[in-house]
Amino acid sequence: MIKKFIMRIVFLILILSCLLVKLNYAQGNTTVFGTIENASNDSIIITLDKYFLSKKQIIYKIPIKQNQFSIEFQLDRNRIIDFSYQGQQIQLYVEPKDNLELKFVAGQLSETIVFSGKAEANNQFLKIFDAKFKDDFSSNLIEEKMKSLSLDLFEISLFDNRKNEKEFYKNYSGSKLFSSDFKIYIENKIKYNYLNFLLSFPIVNANKSTAILSVNPLPAIILDVLDKKNVSDNGAMICESYRNFLTFFVTYFASELNEFKKFKEYTISTEKKYVIARDFLKEQAFLYYLTKFLLENGEKTNPETVKRIYLEMVKEDKTGEYTGFVNEKLGAWMKTKLPKTVEGKLDIGSPEFTMQGFNKKELSLADYRGKVIYVDFWASWCGPCREQFPYSKMLHEQLSDKQKKEVIFLYISIDNTEEIWKQAVNNLKLNGEHALSPGGWNSVVAKYYQINSIPRYILIDKKGNVVNANATRPSDEGTLQDILKLLN
Repeated sequence: MIKKFIMRIVFLILILSCLLVKLNYAQGNTTVFGTIENASNDSIIITLDKYFLSKKQIIYKIPIKQNQFSIEFQLDRNRIIDFSYQGQQIQLYVEPKDNLELKFVAGQLSETIVFSGKAEANNQFLKIFDAKFKDDFSSNLIEEKMKSLSLDLFEISLFDNRKNEKEFYKNYSGSKLFSSDFKIYIENKIKYNYLNFLLSFPIVNANKSTAILSVNPLPAIILDVLDKKNVSDNGAMICESYRNFLTFFVTYFASELNEFKKFKEYTISTEKKYVIARDFLKEQAFLYYLTKFLLENGEKTNPETVKRIYLEMVKEDKTGEYTGFVNEKLGAWMKTKLPKTVEGKLDIGSPEFTMQGFNKKELSLADYRGKVIYVDFWASWCGPCREQFPYSKMLHEQLSDKQKKEVIFLYISIDNTEEIWKQAVNNLKLNGEHALSPGGWNSVVAKYYQINSIPRYILIDKKGNVVNANATRPSDEGTLQDILKLLN
């Protein structure tokens, strides 16, 4: 009797185990497990970035016992996850209901890893593909090539890269074992890497120098490969090359809206980029792009513009996840009221422009009314700013004694502390007036003038009119003449 009872218990346990396995499978549980040779009794880390923004990432810390680890987790869709151990990391491709076994030697993760299980073929190919074509997907390497090649030669190079990637994928002996979604992932990875670098070519080259004032448009024949109406692809979101492509797609066609002139103000740039995103992107691609852009550039953009875009995003964001990130960072900024400006003229006597003088007294631009003001926005940590200072001294020296009484060289620092600012001023021995508006990009002066890069120069006439909000640098041959014209 006891023997029969025990057998029944064992039988019931087996049935329950099977039911639990089936239940987990039905729910889409994914299993990652494995063995680590020479492992310490520590843990591995698996990171899942649901929103692709490094925000609210799901991080699993799995303990290692007797050189082994195992974890089950639910996936909403196919994903790229980061697997790391003792500072070494690889990317894995997993789908709902996948199981993937890993075996590797501690300290030699990428060199020794062996895959098995349902997801074996996908990950084995991904490992080989990424190693073989690593340079093809390196933004740093490709952008350096952009700067040294003509468009024709660069496009040929890019075309050859894509051709080699496609042929390797097509001729891979184990491709029959790939899942259908993984095939789509690899095809998107190749496709959007090509399109991303193609669209980034004119943007990167336009940004090589502040002296370049326009973006060279791509020939129509090159753009024939791009179907603008179908660039929104939520299924491709797990592809890093697709997400990079979204940035340059919007940037390039926003430049087209601006007649291929480089943007002088972030607010105008933001508004035109929003138009492109609204017209061509949908759902997650739309929300992802705008969230990423606003998190990076929102505080450089007029708060009213940020708020308007945010409210449009709220209408699309059914879960409130992406807009939650925007509100968390920019909620206070969207409520900020900036002082009003009149086109061509700023109220330079406004209290918002009170700054700290070198003698600790408050000063404003209004203190210099009646004189020509050449304003230089800088910071002690800005290399390009320091490179211009010898030219600033030359400008000052080229003025007559009478002219020096009518021209103010005003250096406004956005350094964070008075100590750092004063030390830099003393070391550089700059002739002129000095003021501090602390806080970096969040300083009052940076926000008001929408300063997103330094050095930045502004030229103001004797009446207080801003003649040029983006004046030329001291090293520019025309700067002295621009100043002298305002003395007459």
